[in-house]
Amino acid sequence: MSEPTPPPTVDPPVPHPPDPPQPPVDPSEAPPRIGPSPAPPPAAKTVLEGTRTERELALERDVKERERRINSLEDENRQLKTLPKPEPARRRDGEPEKRGWLAGATFFDEDDEETNGS
Repeated sequence: MSEPTPPPTVDPPVPHPPDPPQPPVDPSEAPPRIGPSPAPPPAAKTVLEGTRTERELALERDVKERERRINSLEDENRQLKTLPKPEPARRRDGEPEKRGWLAGATFFDEDDEETNGS
């Protein structure tokens, strides 16, 4: 019989030494950029200039139109809910017009008071 062969010995991994710290770079000593600088994104340009996009303008118009529609519906709702003003009572033909709130409400007639002298 043969003896089992021992497993090969593996050396443990050796850690790499850390990179030495880099000294801070002064911006004035930085190498110049080659080529044109990249353009800012369109959103940044819009924010800086304060202009509105077509989509924002369309949304604003929609909001204003919705507000107008809501206001008109609220006005119409208010008109439908309010009770109509009562019409003034009609006088019957030949009935004299009252002179005051108590005139004609008593059993004494004003004509009698004038003739009696009181």
